[in-house]
Amino acid sequence: MSNPYTVAKNCKLSKGFLPSFTPEIYSVSKHTSAAGAYSVVFIVGKNFLPNGTTYVNFGSYTNIPVSYYGSNNISFVVPGNAIMGLYDVVVVNNYTSNFGSHINNFYNSNLNYSNSVSYNLT
Repeated sequence: MSNPYTVAKNCKLSKGFLPSFTPEIYSVSKHTSAAGAYSVVFIVGKNFLPNGTTYVNFGSYTNIPVSYYGSNNISFVVPGNAIMGLYDVVVVNNYTSNFGSHINNFYNSNLNYSNSVSYNLT
């Protein structure tokens, strides 16, 4: 009986490149809000991933969940306990080469960071 999991040694590899998994921020819906006030920020950019593999860092507040609308649009809620000050907003993709979030628990991940955008809490 042959092994169904044997890999053929004469497979042709496709030459090309992988798409970028590094997120980019083009714009945010607002750059300032009042500290302690509920505020949703919409981010337009590229290379955002679904299923919990993309999140936002807001200064020292990390792993903030996002609402995913598509690979170019996400949003997050500014942490309600953040004090007044200037914060860097960074989008992070937790890429494991697997697209199912349930699989991400089993593989080492590669964190890909976007450019940062300043946000001011007054």
